[in-house]
Parts: sequence; structure tokens; C-alpha cells
Amino acid sequence: MPDYCTCGTQLVENASFCHRCGRPTSEAEIVETPAPTPPRPPTLQEKLAQIPVSFSNPIALRVAFLMSLATMLLEMIPVLGLLSFLWWLAAGWGAVQIYRRITGLSLSVSAGARLGSITGVLAFVGTVLLVTLQMVFVGKQFFDEMIQQDPRMKQVIADPAMLATVCLVMLALVFSLVVGICAAGGALGARFSARKTS
Repeated sequence: MPDYCTCGTQLVENASFCHRCGRPTSEAEIVETPAPTPPRPPTLQEKLAQIPVSFSNPIALRVAFLMSLATMLLEMIPVLGLLSFLWWLAAGWGAVQIYRRITGLSLSVSAGARLGSITGVLAFVGTVLLVTLQMVFVGKQFFDEMIQQDPRMKQVIADPAMLATVCLVMLALVFSLVVGICAAGGALGARFSARKTS
């Protein structure tokens, strides 16, 4: 430490500043801090882990669409169409397995059920479209056969309000079945995958 300040004042021993002009007695050491390293960009798997399984998840939507399409194709085959409940369960299960294979992520049971229910919604919409197209082309023949089997159906068909009510109840029932069974298949698929990995 110097004995005199630059202003000419004699410094007190171990003084950090001059008591007259206030200048520091020694230059402060400059500590260099290293520049922060830029964060690494997240991997695809980390990005996908942040997106919940929902209709806004593009991979989940594609997988659900693929499985619902497969289910609709199986339902159109006359003999295999009788096993619709099995295909709905398999659609939810398969959606979870395909999602896991594409992303490398294991889904929780609730996420698996959500993926299964998305598959079920898409399968229901596709099935309703197919049935609507069939009714457009063979609706009269279908209603005539219903009346032959049960003459009371003529009253239902003749009354538009009653026919609409019956159709809405049937749609709600089928929607609940398809979505519920697909969601159960997705939950089972996620549960089975979690056991397999542990």
C-alpha cells in the first residue's frame, strides 16, 4: 500500500480510502466472471413431454385418427363388424402403443385414457358418417324392414319428433359406448406399458 495519496495526503496504515479526497488507496481487483453457457435446445422427447395428450397434441391426434380409421375399416367387414366392442378396446390399446413407439414416452393411465377417448371420438364421428351415407342410399329399405319386423315402428317413423328423439338417444348411447370402451383400452394399454418398462 502506498504511503501517500495522489492528492499528497499521508495515508493512515491499512486505509482503503484517502481520508481527505476519498480516493481508493489501491486499485480494486477486477474479477472476470465467465460468460454463461447458452442453454441447450430441448430434445423432441422433452418437447413432447411438455405437451399434454389432447386434441392440441398433433402426434396424439394423428395416432388416434389412424386407429379410428382402422376400427372403421374393420367394422365395415360384415362378419368382423359384429366384434365392434373388441375393435374399440383394441383401438385405445393400439393408440397408446403407437404413441409410445413414436415418441418414446410412457403414458400415465389417465393420459392413456385421454388418448383412447380421442380415438373413440374420432371413431364415433367416422361411424356416424358411414351410417349416414348408408341411410341415404338404403334408408327406405331399412325402414321398411323395421316396420315388417315390428309394426309399432311405423308410428315412430311417421312422427318426426319421436324419430329425432330415438335417433339422439341412440347416438348418445353409441357415443358413450365407443368413447368409454376406447378410453378403457387406452388406460389398459398405458398400465400394461408401465408394467413392462418397470
